Formats: sequence, C-alpha cells, structure tokens
Amino acid sequence: MAVSLSVSERVAVVTLDDPATKNALRLEDWRAMRDALRGLDDVRAIVVTGSNGNFSAGLNLTALGVAALAPNETQARRLIEELKDCVAALAELQIPSFAAIEGVCIGGALEIALGCDVRIAGEGATFSLPEVRLGMIPDVGGCARLTRLVGPGRAADLITTGRSVSGSEAFQLGFVERTVSDGAALTTAMEAARRVCNNAPDAVRLALTVVRAAGDLDLEEAMAIETHHGVLALTSGEAAEGITAFREKRAPKW
Repeated sequence: MAVSLSVSERVAVVTLDDPATKNALRLEDWRAMRDALRGLDDVRAIVVTGSNGNFSAGLNLTALGVAALAPNETQARRLIEELKDCVAALAELQIPSFAAIEGVCIGGALEIALGCDVRIAGEGATFSLPEVRLGMIPDVGGCARLTRLVGPGRAADLITTGRSVSGSEAFQLGFVERTVSDGAALTTAMEAARRVCNNAPDAVRLALTVVRAAGDLDLEEAMAIETHHGVLALTSGEAAEGITAFREKRAPKW
C-alpha cells in the first residue's frame, strides 16, 4: 500500500508513500487511507504528508485500468462518490488536520489537502488541478472547496487553465495558510499538531466545530453557534481546570 499511518504522542501521521510514482494513489490506497482515518482512536491532531520530497501526484490513472477510460454514468458516479468519501473521512474528523506539503501536489492530492483544516507548504512546492487537460474536472471537492477558500475568480483561473502555482503563490491566493523553507513543512506541521495536543481537547473540538460551520453561515447564525459552543466550553470541567491551573501557575491536566 502507498499509504501508512503512525501515531505518536496523540498525533496521527498519514504518509503517502510510493516514490516511483511521486506518491500517486491507486484506488485501493484511497480506500486504505479512508479506513485508517475512520479507525483512529485517542488522537488529538492529524498530519498528512508525503515521502521522498513530494506530497502526491494524485490519483494513479494508469492503475485505474481500461474500464475507467470510458465509464458509464453509474460507474462514473460510483468512482467520484467513493473518492469523495475518502476525503470526507479526513474532513469530518473532529480534530484539527494539517497537510504538510513539499514537491508536487497535483489533482486528487490537492483535493486531499483541501480536505485538511490547515495547509503548510514549502515555498517551492507545486500545486495544480490539471483535470481539464484530460477532459475531466476536479470532482473530489476541488471545485467546491477551492472556490470557498479563494473565491470564484481565482478558482476559475486555476481550474480552467490547469496552471501550476508555487507554494508562495498558493499562500498569496489563500489556499495555503503557511509557507516555510523547502523541507520544513513536516517539521512545522508536527510542531503545530503538538501545540494542539497541549490544549484542552474538548475546547479544541468545540472551537473547530464553530470555525468549520462559520464559513457557510451568515454572521448572525455563526455568532449563535459560537455562543452555544462557548457555553458548552465554559460549563465544562476543562474550563474549571484551565482557570484553576492558571491561578495556581501550573500546567493544566487534560
């Protein structure tokens, strides 16, 4: 399998690992990633990364076989929905997710990264959604998620031209949250994940729920959800412990 999972100090790391194909993922690799994500237990953050200097070249089209070249409508829908379900397994986790991106991040791989909460990229990383060059579209969340992050004009530019952008330009466009020196993305993502683990886990989950929902709501609805989850946090045992620890000048016990 081109996907591996490790867990250390409550941080899960998913590594896309097939150097011969720049970590391109066969359908069975997507399924393995989905199953691994849905089987996670007692972790507080997750990092998705690639091996050997690349994030991933996306879906391994060669491995799909001849049948994928001319699917009927039912087959096409089944494939798209299955791939979307794999990304949903990441996007729906109730813990913060970080994509650590170096090298190429193309097509379906970028759609996986867009399913994370935060994208951290080397300045020289290369991003593209080249599907239109092959008569397809970014249909695993690429069109929808990229548009929400950068707006319809910038999304249309990237998607309809299929052009590549660097990590630095991706940051300027708004779909990468942090750029770092090439080779430092994984270290930076792991540092962020460990910082998450030092915080109150229920408070992190509640805050993340509000952040994810807020982008789809008007301000009044978002503020109402924020109040609801704020009440849940303030009346929890975590808040009592956090305030007590602050007063006693000690580290809280989560």
